[in-house]
Amino acid sequence: MKDNILVFGGGTLQCSIINRIKLAGYTSIVIDPDPNAPGKELADVFIPVGGQDYDATLDLAKQYRLKGLVTAATDKPILMMCRIAEELDLPFPSYQSCDTVLDKAKFKEFLKENNLPHAKGQMFTGEVDVKGLDFTFPVITKPVVNSGSRGVIKAHNKEELALAIKETLQHSRDGNYLIEEYIEGDEISVEALVQHGKVHILQLTDKIVTPPPYNVELGHIQPSRFMELKPEIEALIQKIVDYSGLNNCALHPELKINSGKVTVIEIGPRLGGDFITSDLVPLSTGVSIEDQLLRIATGRDIEFTRKEAAAMVSFFDFGERFTVKNALDKELILKDFPGITSLHLDKKIGEETNRITDSLNRYGHLILTGTHRDNLSEQKDKITALIDQCLFGN
Repeated sequence: MKDNILVFGGGTLQCSIINRIKLAGYTSIVIDPDPNAPGKELADVFIPVGGQDYDATLDLAKQYRLKGLVTAATDKPILMMCRIAEELDLPFPSYQSCDTVLDKAKFKEFLKENNLPHAKGQMFTGEVDVKGLDFTFPVITKPVVNSGSRGVIKAHNKEELALAIKETLQHSRDGNYLIEEYIEGDEISVEALVQHGKVHILQLTDKIVTPPPYNVELGHIQPSRFMELKPEIEALIQKIVDYSGLNNCALHPELKINSGKVTVIEIGPRLGGDFITSDLVPLSTGVSIEDQLLRIATGRDIEFTRKEAAAMVSFFDFGERFTVKNALDKELILKDFPGITSLHLDKKIGEETNRITDSLNRYGHLILTGTHRDNLSEQKDKITALIDQCLFGN
């Protein structure tokens, strides 16, 4: 009889780990508030459950006698997962440790108290009179609890700040948001695991983001240009783990690098999204970080051997209000660029391109792999120009 693993979320971002569960020989029990979630077709057992329904989730978890529980690329279910894991004595971080890092205001205070590098900022509730605020511009506004770059806005003066606050509040679940200093530099993320209290970094990822005022990720490339900082970054993340108590989970920290100085922006006790987990890490390292998380979730020690390669994802951004004139000729592009592992476009003939303001309104992607990151960037530019010509006749 196969052991059961409970997957919190059956959305597109969880489909990859559902598949890995099946390949590993477990039975996937998938729950999601949406009765028609994409993961329904992949799951061995699919059960619609409200995202906040703790009692129903706990009853279900007890019924299936779980071996472990996991999610991917979402923060929403993590605090409930902490409670379920504690009740059933399953490997997972504590509620307190996750609450500390997921609440951006609490995490900022945690970083300050432990003298760890961070962006200075302050929490507010509801609209405020910006005339009375004393900040050095530019600043960033962001919801205290949210993900996917929703409501993250850069402001250069008080007039822009007032508008940014209004938009950020539209994405805030509780009316709370941060105003924090904007840290100059390059953005990277860290793809890591923590088990037995020890941090293991599998990869560093460079980010490509939209121009201000929004801060939406338009691409990721591995390995990072800052791999020489890996020992310093690993030591920094280890301090966060030691001080917070995070354990038995994936880690997805986001950092800024400026002239060799590392600043912590935020950290998720979960796998990264945007194809980082499902595609880029395996392509660039030869290691399935999802499989390693399954080992942690089921009480087995992680084990892996890395290879050195490169991979990137690029999300299409062809500008605003351009009408698609022609269908995308995938076969032609795939034939000319064998390094492409995935190519997808959500726009049809007659539809217009939109301004990208968060991760939910992006409309297509390209994934490439190869031996060196610089070659991938060159290929990406050629492929994007070819797709632009194909779609719009430019």
